[in-house]
Amino acid sequence: MTELQWTVVAGAAIVLLGVVVANFRDWSRAKKRIILPAASIDEPRSTPALERAIEGVLPSEISEAIALLEWQLPASVAKLQQELRGWRHVGSKPLALGWVSRPGEPAQAQPQTSEVVALQVGLLLANRSGPLNAMEYSEWQEQLGRIAGALGARLTVPSMSDVLSQARQLDQRCAEVDAQLTLAVSSGEILSATKIASAASAAGLESRGESRFAKGSHHQQRFSVFPGESGASLILLLDVPRTFAPSDAFREMTATAEVLASVLDAQVTDEAGHRLSARNFEDIAAQVADKEQRLLAMDITPGSPVAQRLFL
Repeated sequence: MTELQWTVVAGAAIVLLGVVVANFRDWSRAKKRIILPAASIDEPRSTPALERAIEGVLPSEISEAIALLEWQLPASVAKLQQELRGWRHVGSKPLALGWVSRPGEPAQAQPQTSEVVALQVGLLLANRSGPLNAMEYSEWQEQLGRIAGALGARLTVPSMSDVLSQARQLDQRCAEVDAQLTLAVSSGEILSATKIASAASAAGLESRGESRFAKGSHHQQRFSVFPGESGASLILLLDVPRTFAPSDAFREMTATAEVLASVLDAQVTDEAGHRLSARNFEDIAAQVADKEQRLLAMDITPGSPVAQRLFL
């Protein structure tokens, strides 16, 4: 090739790479489908949130790849817990444990006796970080093999190809029903911490510290409220899959937004500051209801432990 031809080829390659990167970013954004007119607000994923997704949850065939450790003679729970200490997740995917005390009995989320005959070890197939990948699967399998060898257990692990295929399918289905939505309470002036706290109290919100609030307890949060970037607004965020009865929660959120707007002499808007009409609220409510029904059709109850894990 001539130098000119090489230049053309190199330029085309750069353009193609740019398109691929752009499409990947677009696909990544689609992982969190945002219901218009809301915009994306990513709250930080904390370690406590991950820990809550792990504690007291049985493996589910809907959301986990499940391996089985079995013993001919009952194994000590204390020794098992020692081997499991510090192993709560693989990458971004939390584990779920099912303890079987006697043959034929159902697994329990917590050990009920000092010895067990089997232990289910579930690994989450997908969450908002994406589907389980080959590296995570291999790490899971390797650790299971180590525990089986240390405690003389028979280990049964599903095949990698089946697990990764199931993970990709579940990830795609979850992306289609995932949604976080926001409303804004927009003021014409900067909102002081005192004003925000007073309005939040009038609206019956619970403090989460640093001018952040929420409706409902930590374990059954309905939606969160926090200052907007401009300082002249409050943002209300509803995480649809992670909220029990999200259609009801959205009605609570709109009512709360109206109270906040009244106290602050502000308006309920989208994040661009456009005032929302009754028709806008009806459209959003219909989309929330659609997401809720599609989740239920997947046997995923919004706000349930399975939903909390899949949409972490």
